[in-house]
Amino acid sequence: MNGTSSSVHPPARVLAVVGETARDRIEDALSSLSVELLPSVEAVRTRLDTASADCVVVQTDRQADISSLRAETTLPLVVIFHPDGDLSSTDALDAGATDAVPLVESNLFERLPDRIENAVAWGSRGTEAANQITEDLKEQAMDEAPIGITIADYTLPDRPLVYVNEAFESMTGYSAATALGRNCRYLQGPKTDPERVAELRAAIDAEESASVELLNYRENGETFWNRVNLAPLSGPNGEVTHYVGFQMDITDRVRAQEAVTRYAQRVDDERARLQTLVEHIEGLLEDVTSALVRAETRAELEAAVCARVAATDPFESAWIGDCDLSPAVIVPNEWAGDHAGFIEALEVARDDADDPTARAVTTRTVQSTTAKERGSAAGTDTPGNATIAVPLIHRDTLYGVLTVYGSATELDDEVAVVFGMLGRAVGAAIDAFESRRSLLSNDVLELEFDVSDPSQPLVGLAAAGNCQLLYEGAVPHDDGTLSLFVSATPPQLPVDDIEVDGVRSLSRLPRGDDVGLYELVLEDGSLAHLLADAGGRLTDLEASRTGCRFTAIVPDRAAGRTLLDDLRRVTSGVELRAVRDRSSPPRTRREFIASVGENLTDRQHTALQLAYLGGFFDWPHGVTGDELADAMGVSRATFHQHLRAAERKLVSQFFDRDSV
Repeated sequence: MNGTSSSVHPPARVLAVVGETARDRIEDALSSLSVELLPSVEAVRTRLDTASADCVVVQTDRQADISSLRAETTLPLVVIFHPDGDLSSTDALDAGATDAVPLVESNLFERLPDRIENAVAWGSRGTEAANQITEDLKEQAMDEAPIGITIADYTLPDRPLVYVNEAFESMTGYSAATALGRNCRYLQGPKTDPERVAELRAAIDAEESASVELLNYRENGETFWNRVNLAPLSGPNGEVTHYVGFQMDITDRVRAQEAVTRYAQRVDDERARLQTLVEHIEGLLEDVTSALVRAETRAELEAAVCARVAATDPFESAWIGDCDLSPAVIVPNEWAGDHAGFIEALEVARDDADDPTARAVTTRTVQSTTAKERGSAAGTDTPGNATIAVPLIHRDTLYGVLTVYGSATELDDEVAVVFGMLGRAVGAAIDAFESRRSLLSNDVLELEFDVSDPSQPLVGLAAAGNCQLLYEGAVPHDDGTLSLFVSATPPQLPVDDIEVDGVRSLSRLPRGDDVGLYELVLEDGSLAHLLADAGGRLTDLEASRTGCRFTAIVPDRAAGRTLLDDLRRVTSGVELRAVRDRSSPPRTRREFIASVGENLTDRQHTALQLAYLGGFFDWPHGVTGDELADAMGVSRATFHQHLRAAERKLVSQFFDRDSV
């Protein structure tokens, strides 16, 4: 494998032994040289007798291979070794290698041809190159060295400087004319450490080397840190005649070290402070756990938590806000400690990304901010140096948020972890109260919604008819559809001309007054369907061309959360305007039977509700049986058959105690 060298000299002639490891890579690196590949070290020893070679290159991890080759030849010997193998660069050089090249991904290996050429050139011309280093060249090197170099005459009184280079002049500000002829103690000043000066003097008196770091002074009085290395120089008779000094400005390094030391001390102090804080919070967690056990109501629980947190140093006040069912604004329900006036008037927008309380609700993680971080951008009247907001969570349910104000200037991750534990403990306790209330009380939850989505069927219908719709009743059907009965103002809707997505059919119902009563059959997936799926019932509804507002009753907050999530999943512009607890008195068995139409068929239920809404039971009748039969699309006889069956079931359930 021959190649062409880019040097003016012919390429080096190389005898090479290359192993299987990275063979292609090594051969490619050697391609610019004149190379003869041999299979083994033994083959090289044999070939040395007849070959005209300039250098031997061997890939090996055995010192014995290197030693045996060195014993056979004086040619330059370059060893290629794997850095993770048994052979090191030092081992190779100790065994007689001229150079040792690691097989790595860097220019240490990539410059292999140059290193081989250098080994060859140094072997033939190294002595000549070394002899070209004259005294003038050495002096020039000293003069132009990047560090300060001085020479002091050890034989003269007070050992004055007799040589300084340009770097010394630049570093100290003293010119050669000013610096020479004096002991260089003129670099010392009031803040120079006398102990380090004494250490330097003792080494000189003992004719030994020394290395110290001194605070020195430039000619203009400015201080700088100087690393001074001194070494004795001996004359022909072996006695010390001079001292050479190497001086380096290390001011930046020393100041950086001092800054690191100061920072480390601040970190240690802050860690100690935070550890104390964590211990207080852990004690707080134990106290709050006791309060959770003693509390008999949710309000009592939240008040006890706020009081205990506010009483723990370094906290000053605390409040808990209810953010269950996603209110747009979070307001305090219970609070304790200082700043009562501020907390009582507080309202936090749920979408305020700059407020830690809103962030805690959104992310469901502990959030914090300090007065320094707040600056002037958000709530400069917020009390305390730090604010911590803790979501009160149990499993996947967010029950509220605990916000704490305190005097701490910084908060670390460990504080957040402990407060996170506190939030989960309080969340679990609230969940227990809510579960117990659902089991033992007859209270229900009334929710009031606004929906501004124009694609909703009722909104589209109101827009198409340029009217307002009011809820009158509803009947679910076995096929998954649902009949919604509404009255329209003004009463006339162009039934035949209106087509609205989500409405399967629209028909006007007979009624004995001037009110326009309509039946809408809604496709599966409507808002009314979602309400039924959540175990709720509609109590009021009003729709216009701009949106709809409706009120629903659900069994508990869990059902309310499910309903809210479902509504937001299928439509936009959903706003929960109000959440109210309502009492639902217990029902006797007869009352329950009388209120439930489970025994009625779909047709019986429809016939009964149409008759009631149309005024059929009034006297005189507000509507005739024929009209109701037409509305249902059945014969008059069939309508009356359904109506009589429904009446018979209702009457029998009212009087028969054993009826189910």
